[in-house]
Order: sequence, then structure tokens, then C-alpha cells
Amino acid sequence: MNIAKQIILDEILEDSHPEAIEDVIFWALEFYADHKKEETNGGVIAYAIVEQIKEAEKTKKVTLLNEETINNLN
Repeated sequence: MNIAKQIILDEILEDSHPEAIEDVIFWALEFYADHKKEETNGGVIAYAIVEQIKEAEKTKKVTLLNEETINNLN
């Protein structure tokens, strides 16, 4: 696991900030997607993640590729 992933997961699990880390990450992805949607691979990925989150929030249905691992983190 790379360093960035370790730190991000640690911050999410620690949950000690005035704003939820996952919200901050979502806002950053949304901003990036809005400004780089079709210019970079990162923009395309950010856009896809943002759309997946918005759809899941709207339908209340989440489809996870690593559901068992994620459920074990809770």
C-alpha cells in the first residue's frame, strides 16, 4: 500500500478533524473533476468517482468492488 493511501485511510479512521476527511476528499475530487474533467486521466477518474458517490447517495444503493474488506474496516 502506498504512503498516500496509508495516510488517507489513517485520517479517515482517526476521525479527529472538524470536517470529515471523506467530505474534504469528495469536495477536492468534485473541484478537480469540474476543472479537468476532459483534460487529464485524473480528471476523468475524479469525475467518475464523484458521479458514483452522487448516484449512490441518490439511490441509497452502494456497489463496492471490495465490499468485504471495507466492511471489515468498520
